[in-house]
Amino acid sequence: MKCPQCFTEHDVSAQKCSACEHVFAPLRVKSVGYMSFYAEYFSFRELVTPQLIKVVYIVGACFITAVGLLSTLSPEGLERYAVVPIFSRLGGIAVLLVGNLVWRMMCEGAILLFSLHELLVSIDTQAKALRLQGKSGRP
Repeated sequence: MKCPQCFTEHDVSAQKCSACEHVFAPLRVKSVGYMSFYAEYFSFRELVTPQLIKVVYIVGACFITAVGLLSTLSPEGLERYAVVPIFSRLGGIAVLLVGNLVWRMMCEGAILLFSLHELLVSIDTQAKALRLQGKSGRP
């Protein structure tokens, strides 16, 4: 930042000029106003999909667990495999373990995309604040 009187270069945080003692006006940073949930919702600043994915994950995990338990414990399911019922039980255990793990990984991948969006918005907001203060994000 340059002094308006003697044009001496100073740091942005300087309060007065070291050469001519001119007092600098304080930097005004535009404050971020609070927006209501509905205003953020309709401007797409508040994303509802990550919360929806969490609900879908819980419902899906309950369904996968129920299918795994039913295929493991249900005697009706074992009648079809009268020759080798152990495969039905092992399949149910595999659904319980691997199915829930794969479902969790799929939901985490979807939430990761939205987390990246939130991080990019945060970086953009910080860069705008730096530009308003006169600091540049570039070296």
